[in-house]
Amino acid sequence: MPLGRTQAQASVDQASKAGEALDAIISAIASIHDLNTQIASAAEEQTAVSEEISRNVVEINQMAEHTADGANQTATAREQLANELQGLVKQFKV
Repeated sequence: MPLGRTQAQASVDQASKAGEALDAIISAIASIHDLNTQIASAAEEQTAVSEEISRNVVEINQMAEHTADGANQTATAREQLANELQGLVKQFKV
């Protein structure tokens, strides 16, 4: 009988250790789940920031194009005014 009792106690001890191991596994899985949630959230934030940066770059490009167009118009107007001024100056004789 003592052998059966010893074996039964060993089985109880093993079951207890298995339960503790399962608890540790459950805790680790919960931690991994939390980390996955944080990673997913960070990835969504990075996507949003990347899209905003892309929109800003497009807007900057459009502003640069408008600025270049304005500069070209200014240069053309300057040339026209210079030609007109030159024509007016030629009318005077010294």
